[in-house]
Amino acid sequence: MIRVYTKTRHVDSIHKFLHLINLEHEIFTTKNPPSPEHEFEPFDLGVSYSYPRKITKNLLSIPSKGFVNYHAAPLPEYKGWLVYEEAIENKETHWGVTLHVVDEHYDTGPIIKRVNIELHEPCVTKQQLGAIGHWFMFHLFKQTIADVYDGNYSQEPQITSAEEIFTKNL
Repeated sequence: MIRVYTKTRHVDSIHKFLHLINLEHEIFTTKNPPSPEHEFEPFDLGVSYSYPRKITKNLLSIPSKGFVNYHAAPLPEYKGWLVYEEAIENKETHWGVTLHVVDEHYDTGPIIKRVNIELHEPCVTKQQLGAIGHWFMFHLFKQTIADVYDGNYSQEPQITSAEEIFTKNL
C-alpha cells in the first residue's frame, strides 16, 4: 500500500495513474488528512508529492519501504517552499525536479533521481515556473513510482559544499 500526501489539485491525476498501474494506494491532503485512529496504521511506502507540510518523525517511522518526496525544484540547490521566488530572483535558466528519500530534515535526504530542465529564458512568475516544474515532476512520478515501490533504485547523498564535492571526487 502506498500512502500519498499531496495538495488537493494533484489528487485526481495521482489516483488515476496509480489505479491504472494497479498499485494499491490512499491519498491524503491537508484538507483531507487521515483520521486520528488511521494515521499511524502501517503502510508500505510513503510519498510526499508537493505536500506543503513537513513529514513528522513519527510518520516517517511507519512505512516499511520508507518515505520519498517528489520535489518540484532541483536539489540540493533549491530546498523548501520559496524555491520559485528564489529562482526568479536568481534569473535561473537551469531548473529541475527531484525525487529523494525523506529524512528527519527538510529536503536533505539522498537523491534517487533528478531531471534537469533547460529554460530558454528565465521565468518571470512563480506560476510560470511552477507549471513547468509540475509537468516534469508528474512525468518523473509516472516513470519512477513502480520502481520505488519495488525497491529498484539507487540513491546518492546530497552534496552541498565544496568540501563534500572535493571529497567525493577523490
